[in-house]
Amino acid sequence: MDWLAESVVAVVAFLMGSLPTGYLVARAYGVDIRQVGSGNIGATNVLRSVSRWAGRGVFAVDLLKGFLPAFLAPILLPQLDSSITQIIACLCAVLGHNYTPWLGFRGGKGVATAAGGFLAICWPALLIIAMVWLVVFLLSHYVSLASIVGAAALPPLVFGFSGNWKFTAFATLVAVVTVVRHKSNIQRLLTGTEHKFEKKSS
Repeated sequence: MDWLAESVVAVVAFLMGSLPTGYLVARAYGVDIRQVGSGNIGATNVLRSVSRWAGRGVFAVDLLKGFLPAFLAPILLPQLDSSITQIIACLCAVLGHNYTPWLGFRGGKGVATAAGGFLAICWPALLIIAMVWLVVFLLSHYVSLASIVGAAALPPLVFGFSGNWKFTAFATLVAVVTVVRHKSNIQRLLTGTEHKFEKKSS
């Protein structure tokens, strides 16, 4: 009955990922995050449009939404293929975040949640990507560009550290989806109209 256990993992991970953290936190501040800034419910827009502490909190929770399912699933279900179980858990958590049913199946871009999943799957690769992200961001002040570059670096780093083709194939899928979901940002970067990151004033 492995398929039943994997189905439970998928549903639980999706529901965990679907928690609209950014929307709920912003609402606590009296802000509908979908109506301000970029309109995205992710941590960056919350940090920019609400407060830096609110944004950091959203990032931490969104990270955990990906980390906890991918970390706990193979521990709780050791009889299953751990690679497949972690991939299912991470994928469904990201899908839940990106297409949360609580907001009409419209959510964030899944960067923090995917990062949390890969923190459980291959933490050395995630650590290097975090450093790459930070360097690109500090040099450019574009969160979108840092996220795109980080996503592109994910597959080779995952393969280099894990040597696992299943994880590498999944990392490639995540990278492609991340870039596609940043399509509008890429267009603005190419035309020079993308907004650089500026924190909300105290």
